[in-house]
Amino acid sequence: MSKIKKAIKTIFLIEIVQGLALTFRTMLRPAVTRQYPTFKRKAFAGSRGLHYMDRDDAGLKERCIGCGLCEAVCPSKAITVVTLPGPDREKLVASYELDLLRCVFCGFCVDACPVNAIKMTPDFELACYNRRDVFYTKDRLMEVGDRHLHRKGEGKK
Repeated sequence: MSKIKKAIKTIFLIEIVQGLALTFRTMLRPAVTRQYPTFKRKAFAGSRGLHYMDRDDAGLKERCIGCGLCEAVCPSKAITVVTLPGPDREKLVASYELDLLRCVFCGFCVDACPVNAIKMTPDFELACYNRRDVFYTKDRLMEVGDRHLHRKGEGKK
């Protein structure tokens, strides 16, 4: 019986007629277009956007301990962590760089961080005109965190 149904669909072009009917139904409706700068899409809960680096509980310095787990787990190798030996055999973060052109916003760096130093904001509008604007250093990531968490004047020396 299925061979007969298949032959009827092939001969009478049933699928093509169904597709054309759908097309004609939607042609009569007005277009649904959002004018971007005027109407912006809202971020939803759990969305992964721009990264930021959180400060310690005192709010004086970054929380990052330089373990390099975020760099190791990043699938696109967008994170570079350079550490120096510090006092009492601890690591000091000399530089922390994030390349947003390579980043796939997977959130693995956030999950891998043992001290919750790197986090993500829901901000997803990251367009820029200059290539230098997509490279985030440790200081710039902390500025994003201060802006996102509405801190003012913290961490200033």
